[in-house]
Amino acid sequence: MTGFDTAGAAEINAGTQDTSATESTRNTPEQAKSSDSWFHPDALDLNIYGLAYHPDRETVHRKNLDNQVNYGLGLHYELTNSELGATFTEAGAYYDSGRHWAKFLVLGYQFKFGEHWRAGGAVAAVHSETYNKGVTFVGMFPLLTYDLGPVKLNAVYFPKVANYNQVAAFGFYLSVPLGKWLE
Repeated sequence: MTGFDTAGAAEINAGTQDTSATESTRNTPEQAKSSDSWFHPDALDLNIYGLAYHPDRETVHRKNLDNQVNYGLGLHYELTNSELGATFTEAGAYYDSGRHWAKFLVLGYQFKFGEHWRAGGAVAAVHSETYNKGVTFVGMFPLLTYDLGPVKLNAVYFPKVANYNQVAAFGFYLSVPLGKWLE
């Protein structure tokens, strides 16, 4: 064989190596779910949006921003989770206090306090006809979570900020872990 033929034979032999691995060396179904995967079902929650409370009752009635049943859905995904806290992202939509659909994308962090409490904040890109005269904007919001296990209770505060948000509001919603349903 020439040098060229030897290189070609080596490539052929590399592709025909013995692949008769025993059961003990093969991956189990659990191992096949690679820990290197970017998606982890246990990190995914379904957010169910529902309630809002506006402390300035007179202004919300006058400006027709008094819808306090803000139904909607979103997804919450934990990017990192450590003893100290968790980094997360969310995307969703809800029927806002001005009776328009608000759509948003969030990146946030929450510190852990004990076994059940988390407190932190998020940066959100938001679009709704109700906020900022219908122009998409970016804002920061504090967020508090209490983890009950099968469901998480969340509270978020939207401060009054000029044209971005004409009245302050507290939002309340549930997060349902989806991991056990996706496995």
